[in-house]
Amino acid sequence: MAEPVQWVMDTSAYTHLCRAGYANIIAQLAPGGVVLIPRQVDLEIARGSDKYPSIPSASSVEWAQTVVLDDDDELAAMFIKARLGGGVDEHIGECAVIAYAQRRGLVAVLDDRAAVEQADRLGVESIGTMWIVVEAYKALWDRDANAMVAAVDALLDTDMRLPLRDGQEVFAWAYKEDLLP
Repeated sequence: MAEPVQWVMDTSAYTHLCRAGYANIIAQLAPGGVVLIPRQVDLEIARGSDKYPSIPSASSVEWAQTVVLDDDDELAAMFIKARLGGGVDEHIGECAVIAYAQRRGLVAVLDDRAAVEQADRLGVESIGTMWIVVEAYKALWDRDANAMVAAVDALLDTDMRLPLRDGQEVFAWAYKEDLLP
């Protein structure tokens, strides 16, 4: 059986799961119980924690490890940024996640649709926050529907942009996305 592939996590998944009170599922589901956080993402997390104190720094939790991109990663991230476009400060974390994951064969944790498209284009496997919640439903919550609905509602309460209006819609969405049999 193949060893699970480590996750490299972007800001959105990290901060919204923390704000929603579900950071524990990151540690419980991430291969080896640790996610990698590029320094660029760590800086974005720090800015978010200024506004939302419930967001812990990556260095303050046992389940996150900050990584620094090398020169080749930085160059790859710049090419990804050129394809993604946007403002000077836009997509920096996503580009770092994709570049780091690509060069090491890791899984990128991304929620931004354009970033997921770039990851796909580059052959980088990606998952998102909703994938993590559905996995928690299957692996941690003993398929307790109320637990998954509550998690989605908590994420929506953080103003996370999700393809759902409320937690009750999560099952229809998960079946459509082939996340549930």
